[in-house]
Amino acid sequence: MAAAQDLEDAIVRPHVSVVLPCYNEEAHVLLEIQRICAALDAADYPYEVLAIDDASTDGTLEVLRKAEIEYPSVKVVAFNRNGGAGTVRRIGSKMARGDIVVWTDADMSYPNERIPELVEMLDFNADIDQVVGARKAEMGSHRLLRIPAKWVIRKIAEKLTNQKIPDLNSGLRAMRREVALPYLRLLPPGFSCVTTITLA
Repeated sequence: MAAAQDLEDAIVRPHVSVVLPCYNEEAHVLLEIQRICAALDAADYPYEVLAIDDASTDGTLEVLRKAEIEYPSVKVVAFNRNGGAGTVRRIGSKMARGDIVVWTDADMSYPNERIPELVEMLDFNADIDQVVGARKAEMGSHRLLRIPAKWVIRKIAEKLTNQKIPDLNSGLRAMRREVALPYLRLLPPGFSCVTTITLA
């Protein structure tokens, strides 16, 4: 009986686990799930999408529950209180069953259709532990104020790591789960978790 269960786990075990933090994204989250699932289906990777609702106050959880029925690879996790993106990514990465964990966002800010490219880089080069989708331009509010501050922080990080880091704050990344696990305890609750995992 145990051998049969081990065989079943091996057959259905995903290669890729996408951790998708969701907080008040009812307008975007279904489109993101559709985009992620379509890309990974086309790439023929066994995968799971851990859509984690971070105690949204809008209809995000209802949208996710419907998506979970429509998309068999989607698993919804609902938090009772807001923990922040870092907490979602830490818990999601620990729950992940795939060899490769992908972090992204549900707000249409990243080209999630390119997730298979990040996974492929890890699959074909055993010397790489993490691939980051670097943005070419600063987006969002207060752009002009953020560019110089982020440049200084990035240069400090590059000096500390002796490594060029094109985008220190990108939330789109793929990493080997076994390599990332020891560092997850270091993650702060907020968005600086992406900077922390890059430096770690």
